[in-house]
Amino acid sequence: MSSVTSGPLGASDNSPDWFYPAWAAHAAYNKPIAVRDTDSALGRYNLKTKELGLKDLARVHGHMCDGLVIAFVEIRAVLSTLFPDGVVDRTDLRVVSKNGPCWADAAAFLTGARINFKTLRIDASIDSGFIIQRVSTGDTYSVHLRPGIFPGDQAALERRIRNERAHGRTVRAEDIDTVERMGDALSLRLLTAPPEELLEIKKLPDYRFEVADMFGDRGDVINKDMPRDMSSQ
Repeated sequence: MSSVTSGPLGASDNSPDWFYPAWAAHAAYNKPIAVRDTDSALGRYNLKTKELGLKDLARVHGHMCDGLVIAFVEIRAVLSTLFPDGVVDRTDLRVVSKNGPCWADAAAFLTGARINFKTLRIDASIDSGFIIQRVSTGDTYSVHLRPGIFPGDQAALERRIRNERAHGRTVRAEDIDTVERMGDALSLRLLTAPPEELLEIKKLPDYRFEVADMFGDRGDVINKDMPRDMSSQ
């Protein structure tokens, strides 16, 4: 790896905006992630680093919501463990994410993992968390919210809203307003509490990353060449 010259980080804009409330911008644990990439399509490592923050992620994703905040907090915590020097190498990561817009967007944007490069795997069974691996060392961690952090009443209302829409029924404006307020309250908690109070992070020794393991052999053809007892025909 090329050495990094001294100099200021390419700082992330963390100022409040119409889509990025002041309570998020000023939250104690809303800290950007310092990253290193390459200079160009055929380039070498950058000599300097830059920052990616929650506001940047909200711009790319389309809005700031509790799902995006959960993903940001979870990914940031694991990256801090994988890169103790404080600079994340986005050329050196693999990620397993659930098939949700918040989670998949956060994984790709913050880590550089991509499905087309076989470094991002989508797996519905991962639930609202991630498995993140540093390629060069093989070090791998899973991360999820601790039980009870996500409010049960919020989960129930979200399920009801999704069920109503799945059946083509109109959702009341009050319900949408309520679930958005719940999401903001959860986001505020996630950004103002120490990560160790919120997250379960587990090291996964000898983890083998599979870009896609939902494949199998056809079971209905394994005996196609086996002998047949013609006397029974």
